[in-house]
Amino acid sequence: MGLGALGFFPSVLLTALNINTFGATLGTVLSLSGEIFGAIAGFYLYRYGFSKINPQWLKKPFWMYLQKPSASQVFWAVIGLRLIPFVPSGLVTAGAALTPISGPLFMIASTLGKIPAVFIEVAVVYGVMHTLPPSYQYSLALVFLVVTGLIWNKNRRKDADLFKKESL
Repeated sequence: MGLGALGFFPSVLLTALNINTFGATLGTVLSLSGEIFGAIAGFYLYRYGFSKINPQWLKKPFWMYLQKPSASQVFWAVIGLRLIPFVPSGLVTAGAALTPISGPLFMIASTLGKIPAVFIEVAVVYGVMHTLPPSYQYSLALVFLVVTGLIWNKNRRKDADLFKKESL
């Protein structure tokens, strides 16, 4: 649950662990539950965090743009973005937290979109686990973690530079 709230941990690795440890059925249920509860927790954490931001920062054009859509439009956007497997969940959750959608409506939209996406992710992971030898799986997981870490670190530095420029 907490990993979804972090917003950057690749869920595909946790899905592989769940399937490997608990089997396809229970592993799928655990992965789906974790995705749903992680998104809900993340939504409220992001919303709380954004409430503590300097209000002037939220008057930037991009953030003002996120406030324009109605809750209904955000609802359908969340479903659409959740349907696409491997879209960064934290990005969708953080974006939704800045919009006028309510928590319960976000929970419904997120869950509806997560169900097919998690099943696709499970199918891919299950196929990889039963096709590749374990040594290749470990290598693939390691490469995936390193690339994800590099991207996260690059984005973190870029965000830090952006905040420095905006505060000047």
